[in-house]
Amino acid sequence: MSQSSKPSRVLIPLGFAVCTSLFGDLSLYAVLVTQMDVVGLTVATVGVMLGVNRLVRIPANPLAGILADQWGRRRLFLTGMVLGVISTSAYGLVHGFWPFLLSRMMWGIGWTLINVNGVAMALDISTNTNRGKLTGIYNAWMMIGFTGGPLLGGFLVDTIGFRTAMLVLAACTLAGFIAVLFFLPETSPPRPEKTPRLTSALLGERLRSVWARRAALLTQHRGLVATSLLYLIMLFAGEGLVFSTVTLLLQRRMGDEVAVGALLIGVPTAAGILLGGRSLLSSLVGPVAGHLSDQKWGRLSVILLSLLLGAVSFVLLAFGNSLAVIVLGIVFSAVSVGTGLAILTAYLGDQTPPGRQGVVMGLYATVGDVGSMAGPFLAFALAEVIELKWIYLTSVLIFVGGAGLVWLNRKYESAKQRVSE
Repeated sequence: MSQSSKPSRVLIPLGFAVCTSLFGDLSLYAVLVTQMDVVGLTVATVGVMLGVNRLVRIPANPLAGILADQWGRRRLFLTGMVLGVISTSAYGLVHGFWPFLLSRMMWGIGWTLINVNGVAMALDISTNTNRGKLTGIYNAWMMIGFTGGPLLGGFLVDTIGFRTAMLVLAACTLAGFIAVLFFLPETSPPRPEKTPRLTSALLGERLRSVWARRAALLTQHRGLVATSLLYLIMLFAGEGLVFSTVTLLLQRRMGDEVAVGALLIGVPTAAGILLGGRSLLSSLVGPVAGHLSDQKWGRLSVILLSLLLGAVSFVLLAFGNSLAVIVLGIVFSAVSVGTGLAILTAYLGDQTPPGRQGVVMGLYATVGDVGSMAGPFLAFALAEVIELKWIYLTSVLIFVGGAGLVWLNRKYESAKQRVSE
């Protein structure tokens, strides 16, 4: 497809499919804790299920990028959608640790194929004059999935039960698959005629090269190490830990139903509303924070603010026994994460050497997946033996450590500036 073709021809079916593919995965964050008996899990294994899909993505992301350049985007994207339909259906059909684990690993591979090729397609059809707009539209579709998934999943589980709800969500993903099957063209640019055939040896060599370039980059640019650690902290505690434990927090503090005035709603619905609203608020504060970091305060000051807001959110969640305090904690957490992730990405771009953007963003994605995976793993493992309060208070210390990293980075930048002068 040429760049002159209408971008909407690609972005509408592509965005719709990306959005619907997320419904099953995001719903689990709102409902899985309340459905442990239905699927045969324990508190600790819920954490495994909410993180293992990200563990799979760590080695899968660079592999998907190589295959996308070699084989084109469309068929890999379609394969990812098929895996999304199968895995979401399996959530509603299987019982026990191993079958559910395989379903989650299947989704991890599916989302890797969907997202890597989806972003590549958005970039394929863009030019220097509209790239920001088109990637923004792509991300908007993704945010609809992040917001709507928990909302729809929580409501459906309370209304028709977990197993039927998952099959309904799988049907939504199937609708996305049908949309791309019939309406999404291939966008991959033509490959040179003498492109070498992708053998297992060549694939292994390319993967080793990817990791070697990442290691060399960190060695040569110390500032990237601190920024990557800050990103790890934000994704581990601010995103992975909070997003995965909201339902457990409501269940332990409120019981099976949450009172909103005179209205009683189920925990899955309440958690879906909180998680969906959190995602929406995070997406809205990012551009505002970006403007402040561009024009007035500077990157490090805004990152420091995000860490302080995050620390406050953890204190509120640790001691909040009323719905109002918990909601306030979620609001502070949303602002913290929305601000932190937006500005850390910009700050990373500031430090990236010319021509190394691909390597840096690949490293950044890997660090993010490690943090997002480790948050649920550790939180639910600890939740079986200690109160959630202590997990949140430990996260306060982690964010304070992040503030220390910001201070060290500021000192490093000042020293570099003095040497250059």
